[in-house]
Amino acid sequence: MKTKKITAAITAAALVMGTAASAASFPDVKSGDWYYDTVTAMTNKGLFAGIEENGTVYFKPENTMTHAEFIAVVDRILNLDTSAKGETWWYGVYHAAVDANLIASNEMSETDMDKDITRQEMAMVAVRAIEKRGETLSKQYAANVQASIPDNQKIDSRYRDFVLMAYENGILCGVDDLGTFDPNGTLTRAAAAAVLNRIIEPSARESRDFSQPPDTLHNYNPITIYEGQPRENRLAREGDIFVKADGTQVVLKTDEVTGVLGYGQGVAPDVGIMDELGQGKNKTTHYLTANGTLTTGKYGPNSVGKNVSDSQYQVNIFTGEGHWDSEWAVISDYTRPRGYDGTEIGEVSADKNYFWNSMAWVLVAEHPEYADIFKVK
Repeated sequence: MKTKKITAAITAAALVMGTAASAASFPDVKSGDWYYDTVTAMTNKGLFAGIEENGTVYFKPENTMTHAEFIAVVDRILNLDTSAKGETWWYGVYHAAVDANLIASNEMSETDMDKDITRQEMAMVAVRAIEKRGETLSKQYAANVQASIPDNQKIDSRYRDFVLMAYENGILCGVDDLGTFDPNGTLTRAAAAAVLNRIIEPSARESRDFSQPPDTLHNYNPITIYEGQPRENRLAREGDIFVKADGTQVVLKTDEVTGVLGYGQGVAPDVGIMDELGQGKNKTTHYLTANGTLTTGKYGPNSVGKNVSDSQYQVNIFTGEGHWDSEWAVISDYTRPRGYDGTEIGEVSADKNYFWNSMAWVLVAEHPEYADIFKVK
């Protein structure tokens, strides 16, 4: 049994420490491969090595990486002392990382070390490693970055900030053209080498502009939204089809004057969006109702560029039109009645968006509780 454990440990260690070789000498790394330059850089720095099989040294680009293998390279990048001895090859690697606060034992335990490391875990370790090297990473576009990740709701809250920073700074990027992050997915040795190289070389990082909110969220194709039915794919966008309870179809458009999606179309397309509260066993799911609040941050900005987390979705009881509070604020700036006062409390404006409260015109959607005093002009 002891002999088997030692053999397994040596084999696992070879995935990272292995046999010294240059990228050009690996039979499974060709000059035309996308990872050729990265593998060359990492092997030349002595941070990655090959795996010897029957006298031939391979890189094994399609193999995945375990927690221990990934952390071993990061330890080497940070020049940590991994000399402590234990029964496993990674004993010193693991405890050096814990002692340096690169990882915490309650984040990654010793029992995790031989398991494949996930993309969100890589993001956490990579960001911490970069910061330990004295570099400050940008996180100024967090809301826009989050809105650019279609599956951001799948990111564990423990890793969210690290993923957003890694994504914004081009350390770990999307796995497809939509920007899907795949937080629980794994990386091949070739892809992991690219991530590890970006810790050292800022010039190797992907460059993307997150200064503006993305045009779409979760997918780039129109969806059909049915009145009163719950959904969880994304916020409504221009071009989506809203089907009313009576079967009438409305193609959502952005109002040319206010810039608000659906203004004047008499529909509330985001009613029914899924929201989640709490985590784990305490997690509860509910769906947004008229004049309800969305607490999740997974859906990103609305049509006026404001994040809908902790926002209220207000619906006009007369027109059935619904918008986020920040959208109603924009609508109010453009459409509030000006130049005349109401004649009695509760008088409703011609467009049915405002009522007179004896001192000013107030949005109907903001005060549905006053429905019994409204009087149609």
